[in-house]
Amino acid sequence: MLNTARRNWISASLAAGVALLAVAAWTALPADGAAQPAPVRTVDAAELDLLHTAGELLVRDCMRAQGFSYWPVPRVPHPDLRDFPYGVDDVDWARSHGFGRGIERLLDEEAVSGPAGQYERGLSAGQRDARGAALLGPDARGLEVESPLGGTLGHSDRGCVTESWRQLYGDVRLWYRSSETVNQLAAVRTGRVNQDPAFRKALAAWSECVGRRGHPAGHPVRQREEQLARTGPDAEAQDVPMATAQAECARSSGLADTAQDLHRRLSDKIRSDHRAAFDAMRRMQVAALPTARDVVARLSGT
Repeated sequence: MLNTARRNWISASLAAGVALLAVAAWTALPADGAAQPAPVRTVDAAELDLLHTAGELLVRDCMRAQGFSYWPVPRVPHPDLRDFPYGVDDVDWARSHGFGRGIERLLDEEAVSGPAGQYERGLSAGQRDARGAALLGPDARGLEVESPLGGTLGHSDRGCVTESWRQLYGDVRLWYRSSETVNQLAAVRTGRVNQDPAFRKALAAWSECVGRRGHPAGHPVRQREEQLARTGPDAEAQDVPMATAQAECARSSGLADTAQDLHRRLSDKIRSDHRAAFDAMRRMQVAALPTARDVVARLSGT
């Protein structure tokens, strides 16, 4: 479980870089070569880093003007941090990191002992509330989007995060609507992959494989969650062998290949069905790159 300092750190980072995370989710696997080329280009990893860094620097300076400190956070907080939406399928990573418990612990410790965590602990409850309002806005009104998962999502049209969007992307309503739609669609895709009959068939073969190896489980993601919920030396000693079995069985059972194939095909379908949101987000990102370069050049040393 995340501690309060890291939870606050992550919340701020996610709010400031929501669309950057969305793009990463949609570019993690290559699109099917048979798909039609996208009408608007995507930004690459270096450009994502640039946009994220510029946004963080703008947030930092805005917070300073409000009388608060803010420490920019990297887009990728640890070089070995990985997202496995269908279970760990990288055997080498599993042998090195298990389910990633050590990485999570390190990030937690850094959040507590680093300057941001120390600053947070030094604030009164009222100051923390005021800082949160300065960062994210006083309420979740002003910006709205209908979520593909159902319901309506909202975000304040004030606060330093929104101001950073305004300086980078201009139209904050269009930015929030398009980028948050794309972000939510990643979860839609994961759900569809999990419900596909081909995935369910491969999942049964995977479950049989890990059961034979002494780690019975019905789904790799639930297996990871349940294992990380266990604590203590005995539990942690099982992380690497269990994660390695999960990854090796994902490969040998065909689960990994099936998930990746479905991921690609459903990505193409979802992008086509929601082309307006993807195109709007991409256009705004590409258009923001010159501003981002200027912001980083101007503010990175201050």
